[in-house]
Amino acid sequence: MLNLKHLASHAYRQYELVTCINMLEPWEKKLINGFFLIMLSLVIFSSFMYLPDYLETLMQFITPAAWHSSSENTAYVAQKMARS
Repeated sequence: MLNLKHLASHAYRQYELVTCINMLEPWEKKLINGFFLIMLSLVIFSSFMYLPDYLETLMQFITPAAWHSSSENTAYVAQKMARS
């Protein structure tokens, strides 16, 4: 447990040094860290919500037409494009 705590504090210190947050006042640190946390959570959320559909549509374009029927492919892609 002590090693994990030491590793987390070291990683946070590295984060502060790389982003130069260590020069800011405490309220400014909280504001910047909150902004980064919100941006990270939005990226993770959008990755789980939208990326699988986009990858599935991309695979429909990339895979050879012989692997799936063209009428199903056309209807599927049209449906996905209408949803976007």
